[in-house]
Amino acid sequence: MNFTTTLTSKNQLTLPKSVRDRLGLKNGAKIDIFPTLDGGFIGRPKLKSNILEFAGNLIHLDDGRSWKEIREEAEKLAAKEWVSQKRPYDKDRSR
Repeated sequence: MNFTTTLTSKNQLTLPKSVRDRLGLKNGAKIDIFPTLDGGFIGRPKLKSNILEFAGNLIHLDDGRSWKEIREEAEKLAAKEWVSQKRPYDKDRSR
């Protein structure tokens, strides 16, 4: 789902109703914004639970990579998966 929004004179963005509905956002909802490696940004609803509750749960998965390396790999995998998906507006992608 892609959309365009405009930055107002009060430096505010309005999310379309379809996006708010899909994400279950209500008035006053918080959205975390993260920079991407290509200079863009990703936004997602702020988690309601305290992240400290999860501290230490994934330590067994530590393979010595930095967060930057993990994030780069995750972005590459997400892009690869997105490109491989068929979309209703695509013509035959099997050629």
